[in-house]
Amino acid sequence: MKDYSKYLIISDLDGTLINSQHVISKQNLAAINYFTEQGGRFAIATGRTIQNTRPFIKNLELNGPCILYNGAAVYDFHSERILGAEYLEKELLVDYINYCLDTFDQMVVEIFTPEGMYTVSPESNVDEYVLREEQPFISSELKEMLKNNWFKLILNDKRDKLLEARSALEKFGLSVSFDNVFSFEFYLEILKKGISKGSALHSMRKLEHFRDKTIIAVGDYDNDIEMIKLADVGIAVENASEDVKMVADMITVSNDCHAIYEIIHKIIPGL
Repeated sequence: MKDYSKYLIISDLDGTLINSQHVISKQNLAAINYFTEQGGRFAIATGRTIQNTRPFIKNLELNGPCILYNGAAVYDFHSERILGAEYLEKELLVDYINYCLDTFDQMVVEIFTPEGMYTVSPESNVDEYVLREEQPFISSELKEMLKNNWFKLILNDKRDKLLEARSALEKFGLSVSFDNVFSFEFYLEILKKGISKGSALHSMRKLEHFRDKTIIAVGDYDNDIEMIKLADVGIAVENASEDVKMVADMITVSNDCHAIYEIIHKIIPGL
């Protein structure tokens, strides 16, 4: 029996812990339960909202602080409270968002708040990924959203349109206050400057219970890069982008081959 008490695993959700069928495999679930029973700490790092994360964690033992909104919040699902939050200067984004809505006729503009996800684009513009997963969201007007705190902004469109929108950030002088990253081919995310899954991991290291932990981070896409670089052991799944693989310490099996099981039962024992 292995003592896992010195380890904290932080796993990306989509494309890493979740397989192509959009579920966590029985093998991964069993391995995580075994890992936590033997003293290990397990957490997730995702761009999702608190509400859109819940369907995936019903049977998952999350005994570590979780990174949500791609680093804009650290959340404890046991106590149901936000441990840390970084909000956007939303007023600076109003003209840019209106430009995107006027310029890109198919773009979906999504705003992530503590209350949930809102769209401020025309209702005829749809995010197919959100609809397929039946993720909850509310259609709203941009002026109404200025009453809320914003964790992040997502633009959903074809990649070439998102590259144009990314270039426009410079034209509006927004690169000083905001960072941007692709979390999928069809998602461009805008976050507060300096905020990422990596910055959230850095903050977690300062928490008393995690200062002496060996942190293992695993992911698959560009928004995981900083986290993987800053972890004690950074792991890319086989289906990860080449940029992620380049910064990882090692590469494991794909998300369809029970990557977390592989890490717990085969990689950690060899560390």
